[in-house]
Parts: sequence; structure tokens; C-alpha cells
Amino acid sequence: MKILTNFLKQTRVDQQLLITTLLSMIIIRLKLYLIPFNRKQRSLERSNNKTANEVPVHKLIWAVQTVSNYVPHATCLTKALTAQKLLKKYGYPSQVKIGVNKDAEGQFEAHAWLEYSGKVVIGESVKEYVPLTDL
Repeated sequence: MKILTNFLKQTRVDQQLLITTLLSMIIIRLKLYLIPFNRKQRSLERSNNKTANEVPVHKLIWAVQTVSNYVPHATCLTKALTAQKLLKKYGYPSQVKIGVNKDAEGQFEAHAWLEYSGKVVIGESVKEYVPLTDL
């Protein structure tokens, strides 16, 4: 009930942004689970910009961070891809980066983050990751 109350307190524009973000994140999460990643990557590259910069970047990031609390298994990659899709939709170029690291026990770790204008906007980490690829 608190979720609904908080949602209803938002402006209509923010409500629409949250719904759009939720649907995008659910679709991306399902595609990551069901479709090989290289096919998912190609579909992201084909999507077109639909809107000019009507929504500021910080609002898009806020929507992704907010919605990710309610989507099961919304990993760093899910959040980064969702944010990239939204930023692209509103005309903001960004890059998803994937990097690796070893933890204190020597175990392999991977992490994804999104950069916009040379700054990490989703997936900031205190750990250093060696970037493998940009999407």
C-alpha cells in the first residue's frame, strides 16, 4: 500500500516516467533471461530516438533507481541497459560498460555500469573493475 501511496504522490509526468521505466526494465530483464545477449544487444542498437531532451538525465536515472527496487533480479546489467534505453529515447548518448575484478578470495566478479558525458550515472562502485567491453 505504501508503494501505491508514494506513486500517487508523484506528478502525472513522473508517474508516466515510472510506468515506462518499469515496463522497459521488466522487458529487458526477461530478454536477458530468455534471449542470448548478443541478440539483445543488436535489438538495443536498432532502437531509435523518439523524443528530444524533454526529460533531464537525473530524472531518468531516478526512475531507473526507483523502479529497480521493485523488479526481481534487477542486476547491474539490467539497470544499465534500462537506463541506456531511456537515455537514448530522450536523445542522450551513453555507454554501458562491463568490467571484471577479483574479490578478496580471488573469485571472479563482473559488473556493468552506464556512463553519460564521461561520468558513471548507474552502477557506481567503490571497487575498481577492468573494463572488457562497451555497449
